[in-house]
Amino acid sequence: MGAFKSNKIIYGNPSKIPYIAEEIRKVFVADGFEVRIVEPAKGNEIYLTKGGLFKAIIGLRSALKITMQPDGRGYIDFEAGVSIVKQQFIPTILTVCVFSPLVIAQIWGMIRQSKLDEKALGIAENYVYRKTEID
Repeated sequence: MGAFKSNKIIYGNPSKIPYIAEEIRKVFVADGFEVRIVEPAKGNEIYLTKGGLFKAIIGLRSALKITMQPDGRGYIDFEAGVSIVKQQFIPTILTVCVFSPLVIAQIWGMIRQSKLDEKALGIAENYVYRKTEID
């Protein structure tokens, strides 16, 4: 699934990750998305879903998953990709069909077409670079 991700190093302090995650949350909630941050203290993972854009498929929900973590050199590794969230029990055979590369490719196509990954990255970079100038 490596082809269905976008990655970038943000040249900012990793201690800012929770604040960047909150900034991303605020902007996307204002745009009508459901936003869930996992490990809010670290801002590690952000899941964005929206009813019309990411339709539930046989009890599954697709989302844009954003991961931010320290890159080991003092910067932030930003990654955006497709995530499928299980909402209810699904027979294994259906799960295999739904997780097919074709379905993942279609979801990634919707994300790229709507430029959600680029928008989230722009929010993160604006936050880091704006705060760097102020500090």
